[in-house]
Amino acid sequence: MPMTLEEFTKQVQKKIQIFNDWALENQLFGKITPDHFGYKCSSSEEFEQMRKLLEHNSAFIYQSIISKRRIAIIKLKDPIKTNFGHLFFFELSDQKPDGSQRSGFDHLEFFPKDGSEQDLIKYLEIKNIQIKKVERPHHTTHDIALSDNFIVRIESRSLIEKIIGEEIGFNI
Repeated sequence: MPMTLEEFTKQVQKKIQIFNDWALENQLFGKITPDHFGYKCSSSEEFEQMRKLLEHNSAFIYQSIISKRRIAIIKLKDPIKTNFGHLFFFELSDQKPDGSQRSGFDHLEFFPKDGSEQDLIKYLEIKNIQIKKVERPHHTTHDIALSDNFIVRIESRSLIEKIIGEEIGFNI
């Protein structure tokens, strides 16, 4: 059964609370900028339903093919609020070609407010936070599991900057 906007909002708020609690506990106020929230779909039908659900609250939708599946970046008119800033972007991922992906709110990405990605990683490692380096064909990430099915991901810059620079071809 398709998700309603009310169900979507409740699930987002649960994940945001997990993120807020973790980031406060690790004294990240002033050190990070939240970038976007990610949802993975278990089927193309679910991808279409979720895209349709969110497009009514979107300023724009940018879609591309990454690793042989559709990825839609949705700029929300009403951002998702965290204790560390607003998330204006939502990443929606279609099912992987191998069919291995489960539905759900998968990740929240952030980048350092000041300094480098490596500086932030060192800061978190000093706090004994387990960071998993994940190498993918299109990029490498640094992931921290907050629960069985939700991670936070450290990036060097915003997703929209990567899209403009790498996919569209403008350097900013």
